[in-house]
Amino acid sequence: MLMIAEEILLLVLDDETGTLNTKLPVHSLRNAVSGALLMDLAFDNRIDTDLHRLTVIDSTPLGEPVLDHVLTRIAAEDEERATGYWVDLFARDHQTLQPQLLHRLVTRGILSQREGRLFWIVGVRRYPTVDDRPQRDVKRRIMNTLLSDAIPDPRDIAIICLADACALWPSMIHRRELANVKQRIEQIAKMDLIGQSITRTIRELQAATRGAEAKWFR
Repeated sequence: MLMIAEEILLLVLDDETGTLNTKLPVHSLRNAVSGALLMDLAFDNRIDTDLHRLTVIDSTPLGEPVLDHVLTRIAAEDEERATGYWVDLFARDHQTLQPQLLHRLVTRGILSQREGRLFWIVGVRRYPTVDDRPQRDVKRRIMNTLLSDAIPDPRDIAIICLADACALWPSMIHRRELANVKQRIEQIAKMDLIGQSITRTIRELQAATRGAEAKWFR
């Protein structure tokens, strides 16, 4: 089974270019991946969160290098920190974490890795799809969840909540489709129990970043 963080990357991967969607604000994807990693740990019963803090309940390694890196970093802290502290910290560590997640998808034969140049100067790493079944599967699951009244799988709830909190929908769903499922997204967001504090924290971080950007460009 893929990690939630890996499925987030597959959802925003541009099939034509083999790159992560460049139309998204950079902080949106970073926060989404950071939040997804914390949700992965929560689903594996390694951490617990509430509106005020994040707590390690089991520091036993999972055998997944990326998740173990995140878990070890949290467990090494002398005092409990707010959930937002960890979301922001691991979002800032995107240059380490995202390549590791993409490499894991490469080693599993889902993506390939190619080195190229942008305007013949800047090095660009692309990840064309080799096996598109996992990508099609997560897209199908999310759309089926949004278009039905059935109780969704908790992992799909987490993905939908992250996509909404981080404004990832433009890279996943056409604007007209999004308008038709807006109420369903709001309904699903209320079902989120495991990652509720994480997504709420991300919404606050997103709002703060947008506010800072607006002030900067006045």
